Amino acid sequence: MIKPIRVFTDKNHGEMKIWRNYLIHPIRAYWGDGTVEWEKWKEDFNFYKKYFVLSESPENCDVAFLPFTLNYYSKYNKLKIFKKFLKEMQEHEKKVFVWVEGDSDVNFEHPNCIFLKYGGFQSKSVSNTIIQPGDLKNDLLKKYYNGQVPIRKKNQKPSVGFVGLADFPIIQLTLLIIKNCLKNLQYSYQNTLFESNSIIPYLVYRKAALSKINNEPEIISNFIIRKSFAEGVRNNDRNARLTFIDNIINNDYTFCMRGGGNYSLRFYETLCLGRIPVFINTDCVLPFHNQINWKENCVWINESDIKNIGKKILKFHSRITESKFIKMQHKNRKLWETYLSKPGFYHQLHSHLQKQFLI
Repeated sequence: MIKPIRVFTDKNHGEMKIWRNYLIHPIRAYWGDGTVEWEKWKEDFNFYKKYFVLSESPENCDVAFLPFTLNYYSKYNKLKIFKKFLKEMQEHEKKVFVWVEGDSDVNFEHPNCIFLKYGGFQSKSVSNTIIQPGDLKNDLLKKYYNGQVPIRKKNQKPSVGFVGLADFPIIQLTLLIIKNCLKNLQYSYQNTLFESNSIIPYLVYRKAALSKINNEPEIISNFIIRKSFAEGVRNNDRNARLTFIDNIINNDYTFCMRGGGNYSLRFYETLCLGRIPVFINTDCVLPFHNQINWKENCVWINESDIKNIGKKILKFHSRITESKFIKMQHKNRKLWETYLSKPGFYHQLHSHLQKQFLI
């Protein structure tokens, strides 16, 4: 039987009107989202209650959760509240877990604070970070394919799919680079917790890598290049979304490379659908990297080897047997269910906290 972890938090950090955008999900399971529509989503959050129960005082809790994502405190100049909460919990000798949304990395270290974020850098990874999987709103396989992985057999030529942002008109690209330069300057002169992003947008490198695959005659490339981010999700275009999902399902491999942040949401979508990512490692830290040998679940290509990306895909495809190719599809789906779906991730997080803090 699972013993819930006792969590202390503070309801006075923000008004109800901001809950929907910033309240972390384990707390939302108890408080709701502050809207009249909460009843529609309530059941989807019930599983959090199996792992966490709210405590009325820090004396009686196991750990503390900052109630809102760090983005809220930064955007609305509430960092003093955040730091005060850290200090109070430190006095009670309680670790504080802080969720971070978005692409920017966090530049803040505190012995009492542990961040949960989507991306990080292996070369500067620190012990106060837990990498969480990209935020999939739905189980894509259940939503679009009745929960059953449509198994692909191995063909002589590998097919690689990609649907997404990998191009900008030159004027728009120039403006984006200027914008990133200004953000870097702003970061240099302001006291912010969030680090600036790369000046050259990674879609430039993404486009170059896709071009190398496309120029390899022994690879079937099925690329649909967009000029806007997350088309089909942001504008609620069902047809565009179906095109994205079908492209993953109908190819042997899916190209996955970072965007604004040092992680790829497409990587998790590919695993969810039981397919094999071509993962470009840009000094990434992946979830549970100490437990999972990620190189066994994808075509792993370091950024420095992009010049040979076509040859590496062909080498991987020629060496894998058909039985292993099919097994890998099932294995990747199981990996997503066990570690990367929301219930799977929080089950693992609960176990980690129990072992780490002897709860």
